[in-house]
Amino acid sequence: MRSRFFYPSLAILFAFSLISWGVVGHRTIAKIAENHLTPRAKAVVQQLLGAEDMPIVSTFSDEIRYSNEYKETGPWHYLNLPQGLSYQDFVTRLKSDSSENVYNALLKMEKQLTNPNSTKEEKTFALKMVIHLVGDLHQPMHISRAEDLGGNKIDIRFQGKPTNLHSLWDSGLIDYNGMTFTEMATAYDNVSDEKIKEWQADDLTKWLYESYEISTKLYEEVAENPNLDYTYYPKHSQIYKERIQKAGIRLAGLLNTLLK
Repeated sequence: MRSRFFYPSLAILFAFSLISWGVVGHRTIAKIAENHLTPRAKAVVQQLLGAEDMPIVSTFSDEIRYSNEYKETGPWHYLNLPQGLSYQDFVTRLKSDSSENVYNALLKMEKQLTNPNSTKEEKTFALKMVIHLVGDLHQPMHISRAEDLGGNKIDIRFQGKPTNLHSLWDSGLIDYNGMTFTEMATAYDNVSDEKIKEWQADDLTKWLYESYEISTKLYEEVAENPNLDYTYYPKHSQIYKERIQKAGIRLAGLLNTLLK
């Protein structure tokens, strides 16, 4: 999806400039999830992470993806499918696709986390990846088109400054928000019990299709007008807020199930 640099210092800068949901977004999701773990799941998470916590490890997957040891995990962060698919067609295409993508990677890491034959090191790695990948698949531009690299080739202007559609939704809107991850987690962790049950009951394929539908809409909007003014943020802030809320709540539900 993205080329790698040969100079380590440049590679590090490039990697951190493309962290999905940004550090703030991923840590917000992890903090919300942490707040909703059962005592059993929380104990297992603490046992596996040791001195670290979920917000801190939430960006682990982005931090390692450009190293030679983990370069094969690059495609784990996204899913590319043609536009215009119905939900049923989307699910059919999704489940018949054996390539490396965020859906197959998440299923793989779930199995590794729950496999009694996995070592503690393998389970810890899997836990860190699950925390990150659930966040990634809720970012709409991570479930999008291959031909423009998930919106990375869609040049736009936001508040007069040049950027691209993927970058805007990775971190641009969150940076514009201006809150820390603890502030965002506190402000966003106010979902009703009814919504929590509903969101956690949704199938994984629905999580992905929601992002797919949103990215379709985002593509259509910037095709009509790539110059996004001050009205863009208030019109879309509720969308990215709910995606972060859903990611946190669903991550908690998934870990509660996997670690029970």
